[in-house]
Amino acid sequence: SSGINAEYGGHPDLRLHVITAFRHAVKLAVDEMVYGEAESMEEVLGNMRALRRDWYIGREEDGEWSEGILSGRRYLFSLYLNEESVYSSRTLSLQRLPVSVGQLNRTALRALWASLAFELYYLTNDDEERYSIQAHPNILRNLCVQSADVPLGYPIYQSPLILIPHL
Repeated sequence: SSGINAEYGGHPDLRLHVITAFRHAVKLAVDEMVYGEAESMEEVLGNMRALRRDWYIGREEDGEWSEGILSGRRYLFSLYLNEESVYSSRTLSLQRLPVSVGQLNRTALRALWASLAFELYYLTNDDEERYSIQAHPNILRNLCVQSADVPLGYPIYQSPLILIPHL
């Protein structure tokens, strides 16, 4: 620690500022290569302010990357060396996405299974691509038919435990 402080003139925050300035300079250079040169100094200054306000630029392995996600940073940017030994970049942007959430009525589900039994046993329609399975996307008929007990539905597949790391 004392070696680092001596290297940066006794200012422990100087190292952090140098790293941040370098990362911002690299991001500005990449943007100029991709989007073209800035037309004025005001545009460059505006880009620098936007980087400081809206972006986290750094390694995905750093704790600040996770903090950027959790704090709601609008953009995350990283450079990395891919499998072919080529430098690549990754940009993530925070967006609002509409998500529909619903609940199936137990009685409706049992009615679907009853109509499935009637169709398969009494009408002997065993075509796996029959229209009655794919009809009614609003009540998820295809998934409901598949979830019926065997022999009407499909056997349940159970996978081994899968761990997905998260923040």
